[in-house]
Amino acid sequence: MINPLTRTVFKGTLFKLLREKWQLAMWLAIPMMMAALFSLMSGSDGNAKPSGILLITDNDESFLSQMFVRTFSQGPLADIFILKKVKKEQGQAIMAAGDASVWLTIEKDFTQNFIDIKPTTLRLVKNPSQNILPKIAETMVTTLADSGHYIQLLFSKELKQFDNLITGKDISDTQMAVMSVQIKHTVDLLEEQLFPPQIQAKVHKKKESDEVESKPKHSFMLLMFPGILFMSLLFSAQGMAQDFWKDKSQGILSRLLSSPAGLKYYFTGKLLSATMIFTVIAVLMASVGVWMFNINSQKLLIIIPWVVLSGVAIWSFLLFITLKLPTKKSANLVTEGMVFPLMMLGGSFFPFDSMPKWMVAIGEKLPNGYLLQSFNSWFIKEHDLSVLLTPALIALAFILVFFFINQKTTQQFARNK
Repeated sequence: MINPLTRTVFKGTLFKLLREKWQLAMWLAIPMMMAALFSLMSGSDGNAKPSGILLITDNDESFLSQMFVRTFSQGPLADIFILKKVKKEQGQAIMAAGDASVWLTIEKDFTQNFIDIKPTTLRLVKNPSQNILPKIAETMVTTLADSGHYIQLLFSKELKQFDNLITGKDISDTQMAVMSVQIKHTVDLLEEQLFPPQIQAKVHKKKESDEVESKPKHSFMLLMFPGILFMSLLFSAQGMAQDFWKDKSQGILSRLLSSPAGLKYYFTGKLLSATMIFTVIAVLMASVGVWMFNINSQKLLIIIPWVVLSGVAIWSFLLFITLKLPTKKSANLVTEGMVFPLMMLGGSFFPFDSMPKWMVAIGEKLPNGYLLQSFNSWFIKEHDLSVLLTPALIALAFILVFFFINQKTTQQFARNK
């Protein structure tokens, strides 16, 4: 039989939370929003996919200048840069507003100067607020410029013959034949110097099994899902621990001091209500996981109890700190200040495998970090279910110890003014 006072505290806490629906919604919404932002920044596979606008001002509008520009719209660069042709005034306005990554200007007579082996200028303006994309564009332009320089050195005579061809003028069959012979002679001379090569490359073909292993088994969002669960637990555990200060400020705890074992029944009611709230959070978040990440519904039989167990353990830890602090304001500031470091070190922001070793060493020793990493061993790494047995026993022992500690601390907390 449940004591009437325990039942009253249990129902009262739940009704209070239902009246403040936004609080439960925030406990669920904030972790999902943060995970979505990380996903947008990192891409669905966890690899950053930078993209930016490359402004092009082509004052030459020739065959060669167009070939130069098309380099940025082919291969991997096509996934990085969005090309936009602009006039000089437009380019200046867009770059001044910081709305583009790079602005490339090709001067007039670019092709003719290249053929005549005369100096020519490629003007590159970089957005100072960006780092990666302007550097990629600069490296590509420098590479193309160096390539053009070596072509001029090797095929200086042939370039003069190409003048009419590149500029779109008619050339005779005889001229075309002469150019072909000249190019062939130059290539033959290069072959004598370059072959046989002094460095030999050996191609190692990957086995099919290696290729399969190298592909990520899980999406970035699925790897983040356990962290999202524990993020919700931290927010809700901190909020429910603050309820003790609210009840104290309303005089509830001082009145319970006069009744035999009143605070014990009060504490038990709070524990049961916290367990129920964690169950609701676990069911809702796990359902989202089934819907968004196609998690096997049979796994819910493990996920939900584990999330509830972890939530109670985290709540017990944060409640102990809350009860030990001297004022409501200090309790709120300290516990709120602890939540984000606990998330960061405990693997809620980033998977443990992508964190520095020193952070992992600290995170493993925190209640939320230890329970999250144990859960990942089964959920992400797909180890046998037995890997959860020892952590589950440790969590139960942790909860039991803090049950008696917090029960006694609640009495001291109620007597303090």
